[in-house]
Amino acid sequence: MNTRTCAAFIFDGFSDHELAITVAGLHRRDNIVLETFANKGRTATSRTGLRTIPHTSLSYMSPDDFDILVLPGGQQWEKGDNLEIFPLITATAGRRPIVAISEATLALADLGLLNDIPHTGIHPDHFERFCPDYEGASYYKSQPCIDAGMIITVDGMAITQSGHGMLCLFDTLQNIIAPHHELFDPAC
Repeated sequence: MNTRTCAAFIFDGFSDHELAITVAGLHRRDNIVLETFANKGRTATSRTGLRTIPHTSLSYMSPDDFDILVLPGGQQWEKGDNLEIFPLITATAGRRPIVAISEATLALADLGLLNDIPHTGIHPDHFERFCPDYEGASYYKSQPCIDAGMIITVDGMAITQSGHGMLCLFDTLQNIIAPHHELFDPAC
């Protein structure tokens, strides 16, 4: 079984349960090593109160350091926080798969990455409320998760409240990883 690196951005208020479900889905295909990182490498306290010490700082991260980038939800995305990760998201887009869950989809909308691809999230009005330049409303789909190639968007409520939603995410993660990146090729 190949070992792959999943880099997850953590911050005060991140949704640890969404991160756990996503990593569990990735483990169904490969041996995943979870590497967490935070702005300035400081301890982050999740939405549920779990204190997490990151492996490294955001300033040391590059798309060359991981195989998949996971952005868990959290209300900080709605507050306009977490802007410091935007350059890494931009550098990763098209090079490595990105999984944005729940409120983290707002970051992709802010960067214009959802303007012309199918995607999901909390609700279409959620994007318009927090992302004034969002132009992807016609591509929004009310589904637990959407595979748009190198970008996977996830409705966090759908995966945590429904077994069907969780299975949809697991299947999507299994299907997207291998075909879209040579590091996930079982022949490697």
